[in-house]
Amino acid sequence: MKCIFCKQDSSRSVSVEHVIPESLGNKKTVLPKGAVCDSCNNYFASKVEKPVLESAEFTHLRFNQLIKNKKGRVPETKIVIGPHAVTARRNEKLDFSFKPEDFDKIQAYLNTTKKGIIAIPVSGPPPHNHHLSRFLAKMALEALAFRWLKNEGWNEYIVNHEQLDEIRNFARYPKRNEIWEYSKRRIYDENSSQKSIDGVGYQVLNEWDILVTGDIDNSEFYFVLAIFGMEYSINLGGNSMDGYKAWLENNDNISPLYLEKNIT
Repeated sequence: MKCIFCKQDSSRSVSVEHVIPESLGNKKTVLPKGAVCDSCNNYFASKVEKPVLESAEFTHLRFNQLIKNKKGRVPETKIVIGPHAVTARRNEKLDFSFKPEDFDKIQAYLNTTKKGIIAIPVSGPPPHNHHLSRFLAKMALEALAFRWLKNEGWNEYIVNHEQLDEIRNFARYPKRNEIWEYSKRRIYDENSSQKSIDGVGYQVLNEWDILVTGDIDNSEFYFVLAIFGMEYSINLGGNSMDGYKAWLENNDNISPLYLEKNIT
């Protein structure tokens, strides 16, 4: 077994790799031990995933949607109570806890008003494009590997495929402040619910697919991911989204995630 990023022997690695981070609700889409070596796994956790997940945009999303991290905690964020910005931790849907130093401010405000106002930010500034594009690149290569797991020789194929070297190196060994083009658009409301066969409503935390465009002689592979209705896409073959833009234009801007003939 070799790591699909650094290509070094990973037969002694002990950690599994979540294609979509656990902190975004993924528990099942996991690569086996050695697919991503321990060194690369730790690197991505601190240098790629952390800057994205701790950005204001993702922190507010996880706070508002009660998405717990691997330790079972919803991240803290700033909310506004009256004239005060205070740090809040969300325990349940309408259950908040506050830091001791903020409690006196909240109590003083509530003692002076009959109608308390609580404002919870809907979103915040997104992560830097350098971090987000590498975040997508890392997940894209892992998603492709996940799809190939059942095929004999999948590891050798992913590791030795030269056309994947550009995206694997961008994810693991980028140039300073290097940015890849990617697509980002909302395809449904963050709070919208889907109906199951039995009529029970549910929310979709994340969903993904691999879109193949072109023909057998000239094809491109795009990783497409939606997180609470925000769709992201990146090209597995290089730093260009022209093919994806053309595909969207030719398909009435329908998300590949919802066009049945393109589900792989």
